[in-house]
Parts: sequence; C-alpha cells; structure tokens
Amino acid sequence: MKDKGNPFHILVADDEETIRKTLQTVLQQKGYQITTAENGLAALKVLGKSVVDLVVMDLKMPGMDGFELLSKIRGLSEQIPVVVITGYADVESTARALKSGASDFLAKPFGAQDIFHSVSRLLELRETDMENKRVVPYLRYNLSMDIPSSSEYIHGAIHFVMEPIKAVNLCEPIHFTNLNIAFYEGMVNAIIHGNGGDKSKKVSVAIDVTYERARVTIRDEGAGFSPGDVESPLASPNIYKANGRGIYLIKHFVDEMFHNNIGNEITMVKKRSSRLAANIGTSAE
Repeated sequence: MKDKGNPFHILVADDEETIRKTLQTVLQQKGYQITTAENGLAALKVLGKSVVDLVVMDLKMPGMDGFELLSKIRGLSEQIPVVVITGYADVESTARALKSGASDFLAKPFGAQDIFHSVSRLLELRETDMENKRVVPYLRYNLSMDIPSSSEYIHGAIHFVMEPIKAVNLCEPIHFTNLNIAFYEGMVNAIIHGNGGDKSKKVSVAIDVTYERARVTIRDEGAGFSPGDVESPLASPNIYKANGRGIYLIKHFVDEMFHNNIGNEITMVKKRSSRLAANIGTSAE
C-alpha cells in the first residue's frame, strides 16, 4: 500500500486474455489496483492518462511489442519498474529486455507466488527511493580537501565535489557536465597559474552544497593575480591563447563567480535550476 491509503497502481499488458485475468486476480487479492491492456498501444494510452507505479508486460504482442513499449516507458519515466514476461527458454530476449531497462522478468510458466514476490519487492524498493527523495531538500554537505599541485589529483577531487551536487539533483545533466568543466578549469588555474606546478604547494578545495545551491571554493598558495587584468579570450589577438580561457568558461557555467582580494582564491556558485525547483518535493508525494 502507498501513503494515504491509496493502493499501488499496476498496469498489466498482455495479448492473452487468460494471462491478463490471472495476473489481475492474483494482484488484486494482494490489494493492488490493476488496469489491463491487450497490447502495447493500449498500454501506452493508460500510461498517458494515469499514474502507474509498476508495469507487468509480455514481450511478444501484436502491433507495438514489449521492446517498443519498454522504450516508450523509459522515455516517459526512469522510475517505473517494469516486469517482462518471457518464454522459459528465451534467454536472448530476456537479456535484451533487462539491458533496455526492465527491472525483472517472469518466465512462462510462472506461479502466483513468483508474481507477488517480484512485484512486492520492486514496489518496496521504489517506495524506499521515494522516501529517500523526501529528505533531499533538507540535506547539507560540507567537504574540504588539501591536495598537492599535480594534475593527477584533479579528476579525483572533482569526483568528490560533484557527488553531493548530483545527490541533491541540483541541475539538468548537461549542466552537470558544464560544472565539471568549470571545476576542472578552476583546479588547473590553481595548480598551473597559482602554484606554478610546484608539488610542494597545496590546492585547497571547500564545498558547501544544499538543496538550493552549490558553493565551491578553490584556493592556491600562489601570489595571486588581478582578475580584471585578464584579457578576454574572444578578442582576436587572444583567441588561441590559453590564458583567460578557464575564467571565461567558468563565468558561463556557474551563476556567480568571484575572487578574494589577492586573487588566489576563486568561489563558484551554482543555483538550483528553476525547472527542477519543485520536482523532488512533488514527485515524492
């Protein structure tokens, strides 16, 4: 059962009426709300107008088969568990379905206990995931590290910077890539331009991540510089120069960027995408 007493809604798609009725009877006895569809197209219509918590479907159906339906479901949502029904010896189709996003499979012939075990386990996992997401708006991550001035540490450091940002789902996937580039450029500037590649010096990285924004500060042990003196990399004499390119990219990939007084510390701030602002709170209900 779901919160507020509403039962989980399961969609059963199979062109064989006997299997549809059997699955409907077995699952309704366990308290689930069941909708049936005789083919992939009918199933897609149900998904378009109803909230479905799990799909059980045959792979071999006329018209839109199970593989196409699975692709359509994954286009609509990555969160809906899908259990596919396969022939007992159809190992190739089963493997293909699992690689395409199916969560589990039932091999014919199957029993009522097999069905209930698969469905209840997947719905429990989904409910746990939803409960976890309800906590996300209240999370706060603080992390700091001091690493040697060597490029071999950059990707490892960025990994630990990005993980909390991904955990709170701060922005769309393309922006995660852009942030990765921004932090990379900040690290390179600190190691190469700030510390001059001197491995005896350190680069300090501090992150403060909340649901609303990520704040990343990178500081080197160099003498610093005046950011205002850096020429635009877009000016024709500078277009092929490395200097200034990193700062230019960072400015365009974060919402705020500023340096300390002497220029050996850069702070980058990325705010939550407005499109994602309410997603976690509402989808978890």
